[in-house]
Amino acid sequence: MSQFPKDPRKIRARIRRYERSMREEEAAHGYVSNDSGTRYLLGMLYLLMDDVAGALEAFRWFDRTFPDDVGEPFHYLAYALALYRAGELDEASLRLRQAMCSNLYILPHLLGIDQAVLDIRHGSNWAEKPYVEETPPEHWALWDDEARAWARRVYESDAFQRLRQRYLEISRQLATEPRGPKRSRLIDELYRLKLDRDFRVP
Repeated sequence: MSQFPKDPRKIRARIRRYERSMREEEAAHGYVSNDSGTRYLLGMLYLLMDDVAGALEAFRWFDRTFPDDVGEPFHYLAYALALYRAGELDEASLRLRQAMCSNLYILPHLLGIDQAVLDIRHGSNWAEKPYVEETPPEHWALWDDEARAWARRVYESDAFQRLRQRYLEISRQLATEPRGPKRSRLIDELYRLKLDRDFRVP
């Protein structure tokens, strides 16, 4: 069953409800905890309305409001698409990279590439293959042929593939590496591969 309404009026009403709820939470407590996770859906809902400007505003509000949030895979994927549609290709590539590092199955699924379950440490259920396979179809339907072709070019680039391979190597090592300085260094590198816009794999 889809988690998204079809009627644009209902989509707009849901956006307003989510935004109002988080504004009220911030007014009451001075911050937004958003335990329900609706913060990850706002940008996606704007894209369902074909409102790219609204989507980007929602994503940038998220960045300001939750600067330490590790992010959810489909949040990053929708963020990449909104930026692509706005012509901000460098930033779109960064968000696509963050989507890939959040779930190594998400871009193969988007591009129709068969990806077996990887023999790695999956940090959470968000990083596992079923999380991608069971997502609502609206996430994939937003991507037209042109956008998918762009995503494929980025994904198959040497820089992206080097980063993916290094991410895999570290994830495999973490499955057996005991606590200690080496494990801490690996976790730090994994974090930088995902989130540090200036980090490059040699």
